[in-house]
Amino acid sequence: MQLYHFPSPNPQKVTFALKELGLYYELVSVDLAKGEHRQAAFLARNPFGRVPVLVDDGLTLSESHAILAYLGEKAGRLWPSSPAGRAEALRWLFFLSQHIMPPAGDVALRFRAKFFGRAIDEVGEAAVKRGEEALPAALAILEDHLAQNRWMMGAEFGLVDCAYCPVLNVIEKSSFTLTKFPRLQGYLDACRARSAWGQTPRLPGL
Repeated sequence: MQLYHFPSPNPQKVTFALKELGLYYELVSVDLAKGEHRQAAFLARNPFGRVPVLVDDGLTLSESHAILAYLGEKAGRLWPSSPAGRAEALRWLFFLSQHIMPPAGDVALRFRAKFFGRAIDEVGEAAVKRGEEALPAALAILEDHLAQNRWMMGAEFGLVDCAYCPVLNVIEKSSFTLTKFPRLQGYLDACRARSAWGQTPRLPGL
C-alpha cells in the first residue's frame, strides 16, 4: 500500500486512519511547495493534481473520504458494519465536505499564507471573513451532536473522527476560536491526545 502525501489536512485524515488501523503503508512524499503535484508522474495517479492518493492491490484511489471508506471496508475496523451505520458515517463525511470544509478552507488561507511566506491580499482577507462568518452555523450542529455522543459515531472512536480532527485542527490553528463551542473543543483535544495523531505527519504549526 502506497500513500501519496503532503502533511496538510486532507492527507492527514488518511495517515491518521492508517496509524489507528495499524496498517502498513509506504509514504510517498509529494511536495506541493515545489509543484510536484503538477508533474506528469503524479497527474497520472490523479489528474486533478491533489493529494492524498492511495495505491493498493491494483486500485488507485483519490479523495480522502473515499479512501477512509475503503480502508474501513478493507480492515473491518473503526467503520460501521451495518448498511444503516455506513450510511450514517457517510452522512457525516458528506456534512464535513459540504458544510465545514469550504469555509474552513477560507479561514485556513491565513495559515497557508504564513506557511508559504505570502501576504494575504484584499481578496484573501475577504475570503477569510466569509469563512469566519459561515463556520459557526455548521459548528453549532456539531456542538449539539456531541452533547449526546463522545465521538462522531457514538461511544467509539472511528474513521469519521479521523476525517474531522485535521479540519478542526487547522481551523483552530488559523486563529478561529472555538470558545463558543466547548464540546467541540473538548472533542478536538481528545482526538489530538490519541497516540496515532501524535504519529501523524504535520506541517510546522499544525
